[in-house]
Amino acid sequence: MIFGRPVRVTDGVFQIRAIGARVTLLIENDEALLVDAGLRGSRSAIAGGFKALGFSLDQLARVVVTHAHPDHSGGLGELVGSRRISVAAHRLEAGIIAGDAPLPNPLQNGMLAMMAQPLLTTLNGDPVPVEPLEDGEVIPFGTDVRVVQVPGHTEGSIAIYLPEKGTIIVGDALQYKFARRLSPPAAGVTQRPQQAMRSLEKLLELDFSIMCFGHFPPMRDNPKAALRRLIEQQESGRTPV
Repeated sequence: MIFGRPVRVTDGVFQIRAIGARVTLLIENDEALLVDAGLRGSRSAIAGGFKALGFSLDQLARVVVTHAHPDHSGGLGELVGSRRISVAAHRLEAGIIAGDAPLPNPLQNGMLAMMAQPLLTTLNGDPVPVEPLEDGEVIPFGTDVRVVQVPGHTEGSIAIYLPEKGTIIVGDALQYKFARRLSPPAAGVTQRPQQAMRSLEKLLELDFSIMCFGHFPPMRDNPKAALRRLIEQQESGRTPV
């Protein structure tokens, strides 16, 4: 996946590689909604993705952030700028993005966290106003966009469910690497790994056939069944193979 080149996920849903993460673009009735914003410096790649689809950033109405880690929220300041673009995140992390609360160090290893602390301000973008979201909330847009809170990776991590598209966007709540197998969120940057797995059980109640991630290509090979197996393996203490 090349920086800035959009890749189609399904009708009206595309992914763009920004700096540090993949962002997901929804297009409906000539209006755009973006899920996540990449690291600071990602504006050019995102604008290029819009342009390749015949759109401009002027058509971006809203950005929804899956969690407040800098690789997902750091690009907001330059992306939003003076534009009338609303930004939304779960209420538990809205204050972090708005600059009203400190950004917790994502690294769980104490020594690494201490060494990386001076970089956090650099990686994170300028604060922007944020609309707080709640679990189960429906975000106004041309297609059904629903908030599903999946705490654990961070306290306010959310997934975005698109029932009309059969698609779930999980951010960093799951990984899809190592021979393209579904796996738990990265332990080194996950606040509460056990809670992270428990919270994913609610996704099994949803109807989806495509799963999108913050750092990996979409999973199309029965992701719901793969998630069920992963949860069962974790509960039994077995390591996925």
